Amino acid sequence: MQFQGSFVAIITPFHPKGSVDWKSLEQLVEWHIGEGTDGIVCCGSTGEGVVLSDREKKRVAEVCVRTANKRIAVIVGTGTADTRQTVRLTESVRKLGADGSLVVTPYYNKPTQKGCILHFGEVAKVGLPVIVYHNPARAVVRLTAETIAEISQIPGIAAIKESSHDLELMRKVQSLCSIPILSGEDDLTFDILRAGGVGTISVIGNVIPRGWKAMVQLCRQKKWEAAERLAKFYMPLCKALFLETNPQCVKWAMKCLRLGNGILRLPLIEPSDKVQAALNQEFLRLSIPFFSRKAVAV
Repeated sequence: MQFQGSFVAIITPFHPKGSVDWKSLEQLVEWHIGEGTDGIVCCGSTGEGVVLSDREKKRVAEVCVRTANKRIAVIVGTGTADTRQTVRLTESVRKLGADGSLVVTPYYNKPTQKGCILHFGEVAKVGLPVIVYHNPARAVVRLTAETIAEISQIPGIAAIKESSHDLELMRKVQSLCSIPILSGEDDLTFDILRAGGVGTISVIGNVIPRGWKAMVQLCRQKKWEAAERLAKFYMPLCKALFLETNPQCVKWAMKCLRLGNGILRLPLIEPSDKVQAALNQEFLRLSIPFFSRKAVAV
């Protein structure tokens, strides 16, 4: 099985004037390697991929691949609303040495189920393993279980990142096909893994990579009671990180941990004072030394 375990959807660090901070990106990749993260996903929702130019996306992919140097897997978000553009981006990151692509269902233009099947079929022809990113809240398109099962039969489709917040849909998918499922919802990761998921692409892993991986590993070892205790321990942080549109909260949290400067590109902005206070409450509950370095026994 190609993609499993604790993958993290990393942020894209920016300079104060808005350009990508390449040095900080390199340091971020190195930090995740040191923290034991199984793989990173760049240029996704958390990485503000929709406000990166194609040129920037390719450079982000290049920096991540070069820095990782095969020590961890690098997945690149290449999905757009245009099949041709998605294919071009996927071809580019394949040539750069990426291990896979994360391709969201086409957003805004609202394709039919058949259109989505054809879209993923074209992208899969590139020859880079494709993770289907199912996120109806972002893309407006909701795939049916039957459509996901049909997409899963396309050669080159490696997994699905399930971010629909619909456990019943996931269970139906599992009854129809054997596509590996990665959790895309931090607050449901334990439930998804217990129901047969193989891993996660998380937001929370940006700030507690060791702790979140510990929970995922316990699930993979079927140590459900210990995993559930850890999942419940982290649940308030999961909730706090999504009090506003992602990645507003996680970037601010990382700024507090000196893992970035918190800068976002408009229209995303720094979270409100109320949300900052809620995040600070979580910092105090977890304590920053533990928060940034290791899991705690619970």
